[in-house]
Amino acid sequence: MESGYYPAGSQFDSNAPWNQHTPSYIKCEACDGKGYHWHAYDIKNDSEVECTREAWLCLPETEEEAIILGQRYIQGDVEACEACEGKSEIDEDVYWSDYEGIDDYDD
Repeated sequence: MESGYYPAGSQFDSNAPWNQHTPSYIKCEACDGKGYHWHAYDIKNDSEVECTREAWLCLPETEEEAIILGQRYIQGDVEACEACEGKSEIDEDVYWSDYEGIDDYDD
């Protein structure tokens, strides 16, 4: 079936300019472009809070060190950002595709 927009048979040609996609990237908002999430572990409350990389690097590594230093937090987990998979950027088309249909909802 002829679509009328492409030369006959070329709509699926991967070398055609209309099928070429050059991704444009935007900063990941989930991790503020850092690619990772750092957590400080509160040894008194047995919980974690997210912190900056700089703050995480200043924390003691073990509970024993924290007790000696009179501190309450130690270095917790470091996780790659789920949104950008640790790359700190997201393909703009993928980002906006998450919002498709947002106007379909009624108030």
